[in-house]
Amino acid sequence: MVYFCIIIAFVFLHIICDFNYFLRTVFTVITSRFCENKCSLDDVTTIYGLCTLQDCDVFFKSIRTARLVREIDFARYHFYERVGIYERSIELGVKSLQGSTMTVVCEPLPIFALYKINTKLVYWDERSLFFEHEVVTLRDGKVRHLLISRQYAIGSTKETTEALLKGLPGSSNRPKCPPHIERWLSSMQKSSDKLRNKQ
Repeated sequence: MVYFCIIIAFVFLHIICDFNYFLRTVFTVITSRFCENKCSLDDVTTIYGLCTLQDCDVFFKSIRTARLVREIDFARYHFYERVGIYERSIELGVKSLQGSTMTVVCEPLPIFALYKINTKLVYWDERSLFFEHEVVTLRDGKVRHLLISRQYAIGSTKETTEALLKGLPGSSNRPKCPPHIERWLSSMQKSSDKLRNKQ
């Protein structure tokens, strides 16, 4: 009877919530904290994955973009833990919010392919962190996708990002905004202005 209840609870959790996401998050944070060395803000961190049937498009030929966006969540959690951002955000009461993501598909990532996601913090301003995520297949070293994600740091002060990164290794080497991110921000601003004018 006990085993039956455990099985029912397990199935119920999988039906009503993304239980695998929760488990993967816990696994990523724990392994980053206890099994890997700390690193600097200007370092590249790497996580690994496998394109399964769950990840594929309807033709089972390539990973879906929505699935990749989910995977970069784990890449960011891994980066946050190894650099010390996660700990600092708890100390300061800073929340993180996914603002926007830009995806460039170079080549399809085929089913059952092993891949890695290289994550790098490429820029930050007073309220956002900008990450570059390269999705690379292990068998041939090809970059299959490039994703840029913007994470808002939400806290009690205007300069939340500065407070969050202050004193962390690499925080003194603030990078310039790359041209492709400048153009991306400009295009989002134009879209925002256009929507405001329609209201």
